Order: sequence, then structure tokens, then C-alpha cells
Amino acid sequence: MSQSDQTSIQSSVEGLAYTSLQPKVKELLANDEAFLENLFTTISNNLASPSLIFGGLTVLINLTKYLPNLSEEQKRISQLKAYANASKAAATPDLLDEDSHVTKRCTKVLDAGIVPVLVSTAKKVSSTALSLVLDILLSLSRTSKHRGTIAQQGGVKLPLSAYSSITGTTSADVLARRTAAHALARILISVNPALVFSSSGTPQRTSAIRPLLSLLSPSEDDSISDQPRDLLPTFEALLALTNLASTPDTTFADTIIRLAWPTVEDLLLSNNTLVQRASVELICNLMLSPSGITKFADGTQRAGQRLHILLALADVEDYATRRAAGGALAMLTEYDAAVGAILARERGVEILLCLCGEDEEEEIVHRGVVCIRNVVCASGEIGFKGRQKVEEMGAVEVLREALKRTKNE
Repeated sequence: MSQSDQTSIQSSVEGLAYTSLQPKVKELLANDEAFLENLFTTISNNLASPSLIFGGLTVLINLTKYLPNLSEEQKRISQLKAYANASKAAATPDLLDEDSHVTKRCTKVLDAGIVPVLVSTAKKVSSTALSLVLDILLSLSRTSKHRGTIAQQGGVKLPLSAYSSITGTTSADVLARRTAAHALARILISVNPALVFSSSGTPQRTSAIRPLLSLLSPSEDDSISDQPRDLLPTFEALLALTNLASTPDTTFADTIIRLAWPTVEDLLLSNNTLVQRASVELICNLMLSPSGITKFADGTQRAGQRLHILLALADVEDYATRRAAGGALAMLTEYDAAVGAILARERGVEILLCLCGEDEEEEIVHRGVVCIRNVVCASGEIGFKGRQKVEEMGAVEVLREALKRTKNE
């Protein structure tokens, strides 16, 4: 595309916005480095031309957009519609629109230097164009290996700024804010928070928490739709929050607990295994904060109920959920109030011993052994009852077998 004739450029971009809907054209454009460089230059040099910017971003949307993920129910409905329209030619997705091909196109676009273009564009365009920028960023951040590059080139500040700047209440504004939060979540899953958020300067340490927390609750569309709720944003937000809470500085953990404890607690009971697992992993990292420990070990009836739920999660089928619950229990049992609450549960010590069982992986066994050690080392009356209960449950033999297995490995 020549830069000499504005009208010619406009026509070229509009034509590409249309033709790039075709899978073969997407492949050709994404693999043409010179084209991508010219397109980025055209966008950067024409920020005052809304129609040209919209066309250029539409081309990039077409190159990077993934097909929607359908639930099993949605797939069945789609099949039924196909049967109902059997007389019409069924439209089947092109192989070039499969995820593997889209990921390769995203990699090409990312390597060509799209992120700085998106960052500069987002500062000067309309809300409609900003929504396109966020959609592109969401697609680029889907692949974990892309996230470090995106963060290095300003991809964290972009969704943070967009989330703050979009203040409208229309459905388009709400969707754009959710897209910004989702893109931010994906990036923060895979980057070291210490490298992104400094103790001073921008972005501020806790600035990402509110956008991420917004994904834990259903969107307005979810509330009125008859389709199953898309839990992927919730799952990825939980992973991002878990990463933030893993830092030695408890600022992140304290803020999450203060702003969203009831929501996180509710997600522990989610029917979705991945969401439940991610919630338990977040709870485990929140135990690094004294305020997190207090939620389970302040001696109140409510704390005892929470501990009962955590014990139950240490006894589920999902390995990663048991591991995370075991890790939380290993930290909680350092406190006598938590040990007392476990002893008050009918299967409390039994579940801790099951973590040391022969069918468990070494990571979980280690957590179980730490829990049992903490129970027998508790002080006063609680420690005495703990030692009695552990002995009654045959812990010596269980721990002996666990030690043998560890030596053999």
C-alpha cells in the first residue's frame, strides 16, 4: 500500500477489511511481513482518520480472531439446526480457521510488532475502535508463550487504562470493559508480578485487582441469556489472582480478601471442576497473608465451617484440587485454633492421613505429613487430643509406609 494517495489508501484498507474474511487471504496477509509493516505504519500515521483506523483494525481482527468455543449443549443445538436445514448447504469451518492456524497467525502479527501499535492507537481513538484493539489483544494473549512479549511491550497498561477509561453503561461499553479485564487476566497468568508492578510508579500494585474481580461474577449478558455461562474468563481471572497473591508482599492478598472474599468463597463450591480448582489454589496462596489465615483459624463457628469445606476439598477426586487444599491445610494447621477445628470434625484427621496414603503423589504426601506433624505438635489440650486421635487412626503405620515409598523413589 502506497502512502502517497489518501483516497487510494482508504480504498485499499476497506477492500482488505472485506477480503481478509476469507481464510486463504488471512494466511497470505499474516505471512507477508512487508504488508504487516505497511499496515502498522498506515494505522499509526492516520489516527485522525476514524474510518481508516476502523478498517485497519478490522483487518487485524480478521487475522487474529479465534472461532468461538461451543459448549456440548451449544454443539448439539448447532447439529439440530443443521439437520433442520438439511436442504441447504451446511457451512463447515475452514481448516485454516482452526485454532492451530489462528495461533500461528497471531504469532506472525505479534512478531511483526503489533503491540506498540495497539498501545499508541488505544490512546487516541473512539470507543468503537478501542473495542477492536481490546479484541485483538484478547486473541493475542490466548497463547501463553505470547504473554511475556505482550507485557514487555506495554500490554499490561493498555487493558488497565482501557478498563478505567470506559465509563459508559451501554452493552457495548460493558462488553469492552469485560474484554479489557479478560485480556489483562490472560497476560497476568504468565508473567512475574514483580516485573510488572513496582513498589512505586505505574501501574500501581493493586490496580489490576478490581478488573480481575469483575470477571468472577456473571456478566449482564449471562444473567439474561438462556445459554450456559462462559466460565473461561472467571477461570483465567482466578489464575491471574493466584499469581498475584503468590508474591511475598501480602498487599495483593490483603486487597483480594478485603474486596472479594465472599465471591471467592462461593466459587469453592462451583460445579465446574476447573473453576473450583482455581479457587482452591487462590485460597492456598491467600494463606500467605495473616488476614487469610484469620478467615479459617480465628476460632469462630464460621471459620470452622470454612475449614470443614477445605477438608472436603482435600478429599475430592481432582488431583490438583487436593494438592491445593492440602497446601492450605499445611499452613493453617500451624495454628492451634485450626487444629482444634479439624479435631472437631468426624473425618478431619482421617482426611489428613489420606493425603499421606499410598495412592497419592509425593507432593500431596508431603503436605499431609506436614499437617499431621502440626496436629501432634499443637500446644496444650489441643495437642494432647491431637496426639490421641492420630494414634487411634493408625498414623504411625501410615507415615512409616509413606517414608518407605519416599526412600524407594
